[in-house]
Formats: sequence, structure tokens, C-alpha cells
Amino acid sequence: MAHTNTIGAPLAAVAPHAGPGEAARPAAIPGYVPELDALRALAMTMVVAIHCGLLPFGWMGVWLFYVISGFAVTGSMLALAERRPEAGSFIGGFWQRRARRILPVYLMFLALNAVAMLVVGRPEALRELPGLLLFLHNFQMVSWDYAAQPAWPGFGHLWTLSTEQQFYLIFPLLLLLAGRRRGAFSLMLWGLIAVAPLMRWGIGAAAKAAGWDDTATAFTIYALAPGQLDAFAAGALMALHRQRIAAAPRWALYALGAAALVALLHVAVFAAIGAARAGGFSVEAIRNIVSGILYGQGREVSVYWIPVLTGVALVAGMLARRPMWLMLGRIPGAQAVGRISYGGYLFHVPAIMAVVAVAPWTLTSIPGRLVLFVAAMGLTLAMAQASWMLLERRFLAPPARPRQAASAVSVTDGVAQR
Repeated sequence: MAHTNTIGAPLAAVAPHAGPGEAARPAAIPGYVPELDALRALAMTMVVAIHCGLLPFGWMGVWLFYVISGFAVTGSMLALAERRPEAGSFIGGFWQRRARRILPVYLMFLALNAVAMLVVGRPEALRELPGLLLFLHNFQMVSWDYAAQPAWPGFGHLWTLSTEQQFYLIFPLLLLLAGRRRGAFSLMLWGLIAVAPLMRWGIGAAAKAAGWDDTATAFTIYALAPGQLDAFAAGALMALHRQRIAAAPRWALYALGAAALVALLHVAVFAAIGAARAGGFSVEAIRNIVSGILYGQGREVSVYWIPVLTGVALVAGMLARRPMWLMLGRIPGAQAVGRISYGGYLFHVPAIMAVVAVAPWTLTSIPGRLVLFVAAMGLTLAMAQASWMLLERRFLAPPARPRQAASAVSVTDGVAQR
């Protein structure tokens, strides 16, 4: 039973989502929003595209993941907090669930990739394992000269998982600090949204004061969790006010309008600055305006508002069941891809490396990169589906209580979330 002084009415509890082709389809679960899986598929596709040398703003897919994770995990956390009033039980249950979802395939990937790095003659990549195992890889990567000693390809893309695990560590503690009161927790989330841009500015200023160059400074802002908490907090706020958003479709339009306005202002301002400094416009200058790993003139503060507001608009539109948003969420096959997107994110870099090893010409032209993208995406999805079927789904429900598994996962705790 819900308590009046807690976070609010509990969300319905459901069984873990079935994989593609299985009998228990996620769309049949009350309260579940299957279109959000399509957003995960979109985010993963953007990341694969940028790593194939296409779609310069594909990095924004990571921030879309962050917003979705904020929404999904907070919804799960709120439901669990209602069922487990004791702080220790709530925290332990939440982290145990996260461990079951994240660790099995993650540890398997680390082991396989470590062997692969030795086989291809890159033993120096193994220096990343301590940070990877402790989920401090993002901090580890900014502690060395990333431009001179790149961690990608190999383990380099896994820094985002460290960022997410740090979010999983902090947010349940914030909920307890708020005394499980909806208003207090909401204020904390708004505070994080307000502070995150200042954190980006402060991290950049500190890095420059330490003598770091623009590339290292920009990557530090890009990778460190404190500067990106607004993405997670925005998703968390939507979970906290889910019913209000669903009842007021205009919020999705407001968020979309804000995203478009911020994007236009950002591009216009920095295009003008770039043109003034270079003596004219260029395609390269325009491309760099939407890069997440550039520093200067304050762009490192505002550029992240674009994917965050876009993510908020997309999730809000799905919750409000707006027709145009639902069309995006119902693209054939997208939801199935989204449900295995965690494995897809892990395996997409080895898939790209495998295709390039067989056909290095795919890196030499735009048509070649398109071929690379199609081939790598197909291989990624095949590996992700195998990972889901053979390993991941086996860890989603506590083995000791199979009949009670349906009460262990909330409507927003999708199997494809990261």
C-alpha cells in the first residue's frame, strides 16, 4: 500500500520483458510504453553511425540513452521504494537488480575483448581494466592524454557505462536523503539540472587552468558524470511526474520547441563566431558546431542542452501518446532492436572492427562507410540477440523466487535499458 508521505502512487509491477519472438510480448504489459524501446534503437543507431564515420552529431544518441535511463531507472526505483520501506532493503534491492541487468554480459564482454586485444597485439589496452571493473573508466580516460593514447577501438566506448553506474549509485541515495518525499526529490532533480551546466563550465575552467589543451578539456567535460547529470535528472523528473505529463500533451510540444530554439541559437551563434574567425563559412566549421568534444566560447555549456531537450520531448510525446511521436516509436523492427540495445551498444565496436578488418576499403569514402554501417549494424544486432537469448535474460529474475519474479521489475525497467 502506498504511504501518503512517500513519493506517490506506486507504479504497477510487471514481469521482465520478453525477447523478440517470445510469447510474453512487452506491449501486452499494462503501463509499459513499448515506443520507448524504439527510442533506444534510435540512440544505438546514432552511436553506431558516428563510429562508422557518419552522422557527426551521432554522439547525441548517448545523451538520449541518458534521458531514457533517467526515466526508466527512476520509475523502477520509485516503485521499489514503495514496496520496501526500509532504507537498507530498498538500496540493496535496487543495486542488486542493476547488477543482474548490467554485470553478466558486461563481464563477459570484458573477458572476450581482453583476449581479442591480446590477439591483435594491443596489450596496452588492458590498462583500462581496473577502471572498467570499478566503473570509473570515464575518470580513468581523462587522466591520461586521450588524444595521444586513444582507448578506442577496444574498450573506449565503455566509459558511458561508468557514467551510468555512477548515476545508479547517486540517485537512490538522493531519494533517501529526500525522505522519499515527492516534492523534496523533485527539488533535488531541478537543482541538478541547474547545476550541471555550471559544472561543465567549472570542469572546463579547471582543465584549462591546469594547462590542458582544448581537446583534452572538451573530452573531460564530455566524459565526467557531474557535467551530465542534467540528462539523467531530466529523465528522472519525467518519471516522477509521469501521470501529469501523460495528461498534458502540450509539454511534449514545449520541450520540442525549446530543443529547436536552443539548437538554432547554438548553431547561429557559433557559426557566426566561426565565420568571423575563419573569414567565411565552411562545412567543417558547421560540423564542429554540433560536436560534443570541442571546447571554446562556451559551446561546451550549451551543446548538451540540444540532445537533453530533444530526449525530453521524445519521451514526453510517447507518454502523452501524441500521434507523430507514436509513428516514430512504431517503425517496424525498432522496438525489437531497442530491447536488445544494451548488448548492441557493447558489441558494436567489435562488429565495426571485424568489418574493417575484412574490408578496409569501407573507411575510404562515404559510400564505403555506408557499407560499413550496414554490415556492422547487422553483425551488431546478431551478436546482441545471441547475448540476450543465451545470457542476459537468464539473470533478470531472482532464481530463488521464480513465481514472484513478476513483482520484481517495474513497468519502466525495460530489459534493453542501460
